[in-house]
Amino acid sequence: MLLFQEIRNYILTLLQQDEIATGSKLPSERALQEHFNSTRITVREALIRLEAEGLIYSQKRKGWFVTPHKLKWHPATKVNFYELAKQQGFTAQTRLVSVNKIDNINFTDIFSAQSLYHLQRVRSLDNRAVMFEDIFCDAQRFDGLNKHSLNSSITEIMAKQYATNVVKEQSIISVTVLPDNVCEMLEKNSGTPCLKVVRQRFDEQQKLVDHNIEYWLHNAIEMIVEGQ
Repeated sequence: MLLFQEIRNYILTLLQQDEIATGSKLPSERALQEHFNSTRITVREALIRLEAEGLIYSQKRKGWFVTPHKLKWHPATKVNFYELAKQQGFTAQTRLVSVNKIDNINFTDIFSAQSLYHLQRVRSLDNRAVMFEDIFCDAQRFDGLNKHSLNSSITEIMAKQYATNVVKEQSIISVTVLPDNVCEMLEKNSGTPCLKVVRQRFDEQQKLVDHNIEYWLHNAIEMIVEGQ
């Protein structure tokens, strides 16, 4: 057995025996180096393997932690992030990064509008940043959207302020790595794997409400699909 495998199995045993609680911090890389008389590269390889398995996660300048329970998501159903999190015992938070009105250059095949609102937000569960999202919507239809509190549910703002109700969603899900700018927002290293979700939401008239691009940490979400 190679040394990085021995280190990986050692940490795995600690997790399986509940010697380190969910969400708790793991021994530091230096402590693991000394314990196994190893190099940092070998320790890091073991940790990265466990992170790829979804068992632990890292945060820049903070260390390694045991992965909390995952948010369960049914991708074929309409999603309200706050309600979904609350139902599963999480506290959800949203931080607005930016909101700008832009010319509709890149989405002319999706929106007929001349200008769009482009929102960027970070969403967290129990104070852990788990998802970054780009949101695009018709600036004319949602005139003045940038004047609302966009750290809250946009779905509720659209319903209450613009009489627009989301009744249907369509998602395309792929596996990739976080873009570099997203890594900074989620406190992750370059090359961190993620789930990319391109989501389109529609109203009662089947008219597109918004076009979202989401980057989820792969160890923060679990998809459930039920068939008939």
